Amino acid sequence: MANKTRWIKSRIRSVSETKKITRAMYLISASKMKRARDRLDSTRPYFEKIQEFMKDLVVHGIKANHILFEGSYKEGQKRIGVIVISGDKGLCGGYNANVLKNMLNLYEKISKDKDVLFFPIGNVGKNFLERHGYKVADNFNYQTQLVSVKVVKLIAQEVIRRYYKGDIHELYIIYTKLISTIKQDVIVKKLLPLDAAEFVTGEVKTNESIKYEPSLTDVLDVVIYEYLKGIIFGAMMDSYVSELVARMTAMDNATKSADEMIQKLILKLNRERQAVITQEISEIISGAAALK
Repeated sequence: MANKTRWIKSRIRSVSETKKITRAMYLISASKMKRARDRLDSTRPYFEKIQEFMKDLVVHGIKANHILFEGSYKEGQKRIGVIVISGDKGLCGGYNANVLKNMLNLYEKISKDKDVLFFPIGNVGKNFLERHGYKVADNFNYQTQLVSVKVVKLIAQEVIRRYYKGDIHELYIIYTKLISTIKQDVIVKKLLPLDAAEFVTGEVKTNESIKYEPSLTDVLDVVIYEYLKGIIFGAMMDSYVSELVARMTAMDNATKSADEMIQKLILKLNRERQAVITQEISEIISGAAALK
């Protein structure tokens, strides 16, 4: 019985140490999440303006065939690129599992008669793809938590370069969008080729006096980098904030579970102590009765 009491005390100490870790991880994630959301909100107006500019280009004259709208697929095996944004670490509930599940669903839909090349952002997704033998772009190694405009520019340049070369003929992105602190949705979005109808929504007012130099298509070739940078940057920031929120929730639940476990162990320890005391009293009474 003494050994059992020592085991319970050891268990309480162990759970208490775990509780300290989960509580610390919750506070760290909360702090990082606030900074990340502020950063996302501060950069959003710029990329929204780029999207308006893309709409203006479409409205004012992208009528000729262009590779960004018509696609680069000519003949032979069609190749599809998929940007997958996952977390860099675990301990964030079902966040990474949901991303990988949607990635596998997309892969099943598009891989029947097409080659699929993945561009993973985040260590969890990259390790999963390499471990299971999927095709991963060479020298493509980026972490979600190190998101910056410079990094996003490199990613956008890489995928567009491959698209123009014909290494890929379509491009998708999979990321997690933060809806609220209790809900995050995995988004699967087609990036290339562009869909003109996506930019022309609602009432459109044209201004024929606008002229683009040297030409409309040349301007589009430049703006497309900024447009894709905006999409990818927003997706990476949304995913990073979603990961932090998911980790906050997971660590908060773990802390609450630790509290409940400690309370149960304390109750069990008190019962064991009471049993020891009761046994000792019984032995004393039995001994006294034997002396009479």
